[in-house]
Amino acid sequence: MKKKLSMFLMITLILSLALTACSSGSDTEETEKPDSQGTEQSPQNNEKAAGVWGTDEDGNGVPDWQEKPIELKFALRFYGENDDTNPIYLNIKKFTQKYPNIKVVRDRQFAIEQPDTDELEILTARAMEGTMPDIFYSPLSAEMYDRELTLDLTAMLESDPDSKWISEHARSFMKTYDSKEIYGIPWMSVAQFPALNLKLLRENDIKIPPYNWTYDDYEHLRAEVAKLTPNNPIFPGMIEFIDFGPHYFDSVPNGWKGFNTETRKFDYESSPNFGKWLNLVSNEGKEGLHFWDLPEATRKKKTGNLGAPWQDGLEAVGNVWMYALSSDMNELIKTRKMDIDIYPMPKAPEGGTTSLHGYYDTLSLSSTLAEDQVKAEAAFQLVKWLTYSEEGLKSRWALIDEYSGLPKDAPLRAEDRLMDFIQGWPITTNPEVLKHHPLVKGFPKDSELAIFNFPAFQNVDFQQMLSNPVPFPRNIPGVAKAYEKLNPWEIRNQIRDKGKKYSDIAPEWDAMMNKTLDDYLREYNKK
Repeated sequence: MKKKLSMFLMITLILSLALTACSSGSDTEETEKPDSQGTEQSPQNNEKAAGVWGTDEDGNGVPDWQEKPIELKFALRFYGENDDTNPIYLNIKKFTQKYPNIKVVRDRQFAIEQPDTDELEILTARAMEGTMPDIFYSPLSAEMYDRELTLDLTAMLESDPDSKWISEHARSFMKTYDSKEIYGIPWMSVAQFPALNLKLLRENDIKIPPYNWTYDDYEHLRAEVAKLTPNNPIFPGMIEFIDFGPHYFDSVPNGWKGFNTETRKFDYESSPNFGKWLNLVSNEGKEGLHFWDLPEATRKKKTGNLGAPWQDGLEAVGNVWMYALSSDMNELIKTRKMDIDIYPMPKAPEGGTTSLHGYYDTLSLSSTLAEDQVKAEAAFQLVKWLTYSEEGLKSRWALIDEYSGLPKDAPLRAEDRLMDFIQGWPITTNPEVLKHHPLVKGFPKDSELAIFNFPAFQNVDFQQMLSNPVPFPRNIPGVAKAYEKLNPWEIRNQIRDKGKKYSDIAPEWDAMMNKTLDDYLREYNKK
């Protein structure tokens, strides 16, 4: 298998070099950037985009991938096993209606829910058997690449003018850790963002901040709520800075749980402002401002049997993950009758970087497609349709209208599964595409979906941030494994319960986590 896969790498490299030599007008990340209004593509570039590699053996002007019979095996476990009620497969049907020469078959072995590690092993075994799916969800990106399971998409993306709109962090995430290839394309960006309990604020005459708020505005709001806490079952709540605080407060590159993607090491020591935030949180815990820091007996006396402060309407500030937006809002607004509003991230304090944190779910092409250029082109076009293509995104979003207003007992209703249709936020930064996003356009006032008409989504800066969150670095080998040993709240607990200084703790945690990472990579590289 190694010999076979090494040959595909050589073939792909040759194709990439050949393409580069013949497409000097192509857009690249380094040489061309879109302006705020977008860039009109020349007819030459549009022609290249139509065929990517432009294979047209019979010279009839139609790319071979659009007219030759092609069957693609697709592997994805998300959004349900039933293809007829799975929004991503309904969008694939739209693609095959446009290109009837292409048939897409779902690989049933990957239709069921299973851990990423299990899926990695199954894909590896299937590669050994020579039965790899053509397109598949990439569960552990670095490991997929190291096992030579992924096709390098560099040449295809460089020849596609639309790819210039892919966000900076997504583009970086798509590259392998050694920068030798692009292993896949995210079909969605999933970020976490703040939410405010407006009902609680209004009932207590606390000023509601504007959307262009700062970190100081955020802390002022929490301080006002904290004045009420001693005599009321009301808590400030907080934005979840615990995972990406080193980036937000200190601009540590990436910064997810203290990991520095430039040095490839854990780097809490370079994040003193994050340490100050942990000190703040520690002191608040001692003062009784955090629901979960109260002793159980005190908590029950103060709040009764309520067990989830944000969901029970006891906190002013909460957090919402993009993937859970519809389930959260249906529960909070419809069932609990709360008044919730989504907010962009407050502007970071000096020394930090204003950003959201999140992750990307990625689709890859099988390395075996290097042996069939036409099939590879078709597979790439389908992945583009599902990830950053304007036409493909509009097709996906149009399904919401198609499946809205159906009877309550219909097998699939957009009102029940909105986020399965939206599927996170696209990685494109093209404002002409994002203005068609369902959460940007909004829903009719008489629709059940009108509860999702949050003005924050019309904020252009927020839209760009959602396309470009600081990503969980699973494209770097060993980091996700090392994270299994790390709970940043333990650092806070050492400060709160043992009176330790962050400046003393940070180097100790860096040393421990870097040893964990080095030990894992040492074993990983032996395999």
